[in-house]
Amino acid sequence: MVQQTKVGDRNGVTPNESQGLAQDVGSFASDVFTLTELQSQLVAADTREFARRASVPTLALLGGLALGLACTPMALATAALGLVHFLEFSHFTAFLIVVVAGATCGLLMCVVGWKLLRQRAAVLQRSRDELIRNLRWVKRVIMKKRSH
Repeated sequence: MVQQTKVGDRNGVTPNESQGLAQDVGSFASDVFTLTELQSQLVAADTREFARRASVPTLALLGGLALGLACTPMALATAALGLVHFLEFSHFTAFLIVVVAGATCGLLMCVVGWKLLRQRAAVLQRSRDELIRNLRWVKRVIMKKRSH
């Protein structure tokens, strides 16, 4: 095998080039891990703040749903029978009017509770914005390394 070319341990790369690349990759990996750790801490902080802010709207939403479910049958029947007795509507018309009114009120309560809850969730926007900035930085560093 005398005629075969001998390949060195470094495959033609000088030790300085190899070490520089390893340091760059190591430094980049360290930066990415640091960003990941900071991002997870930010998400945890934002989640705690969201839970704190969302407790009252969530209780209002759940309370409205529970109260509506508990009182709805009796209240609607009473209102419909009142329309029949006092305004002399037919049973069908009275019950239809009351069902539409009850459904509208229930929907309105749910919409208000949902909007309040979504407003409180805006605190998570901070984590999303920071994640986007971090990903852009990683992409920029990778592209810069490729061009060199």
